[in-house]
Amino acid sequence: MSTQHIYLIKHGETEENLQGIHQGRAIGGRLSERGRADVRTVGGHLAAAGITVDQMLVSPMSRGRESAEILATALAPADIQVDERLAAKDSGHLGGRPRDLAAAEAARHGVPIHRLRTPGGESSEDVQARYVDLWDEVCSGARRTTVLVGHGGGIACLLLWLTGSGFDRYLQHVPGSAGITWVEVGGPAPRIRLMNASPAELPGLLDARTAR
Repeated sequence: MSTQHIYLIKHGETEENLQGIHQGRAIGGRLSERGRADVRTVGGHLAAAGITVDQMLVSPMSRGRESAEILATALAPADIQVDERLAAKDSGHLGGRPRDLAAAEAARHGVPIHRLRTPGGESSEDVQARYVDLWDEVCSGARRTTVLVGHGGGIACLLLWLTGSGFDRYLQHVPGSAGITWVEVGGPAPRIRLMNASPAELPGLLDARTAR
């Protein structure tokens, strides 16, 4: 099997992030000025490294689609598709409300926060399952280079699975604005070349000889 390169990119910072709001699926989100700049920076560095993108799979949320449009301007992917599995967490009545309410709700129900499932919503374990399902599908495909544009929570859940870590380490795996993870697939196990690198950290970290 030839080596595949998969890039996980979190959408850029949003105006709602700045307000401390948990967006989930309740709010599509609007990129802040910094968020747009961060995504442009990432796209520019990937393009400068000579990376050719065969496919870009994108969250249906507006903050994900806006980020993907900026990335596509720099990278000109051969194929762009929205994939529902990359969507933000469905947090039910907690969506669009202050972030700290989720922890209070989990405590009230006596469950770990990653197992909290609001009525009609999802738990973090549910989010992990659909991100892993998409990951397995991408890895079984023939595309050499794939960019996944998703959300901090979903990417963190996937990274926990890839590293064999438990949800007690969730916060350490959440990317920041336009944070990027680069994974090589094709050997005995996936090789994480970068994990949640910030746009400012990228210069010098992408090697065009091995990244393409």
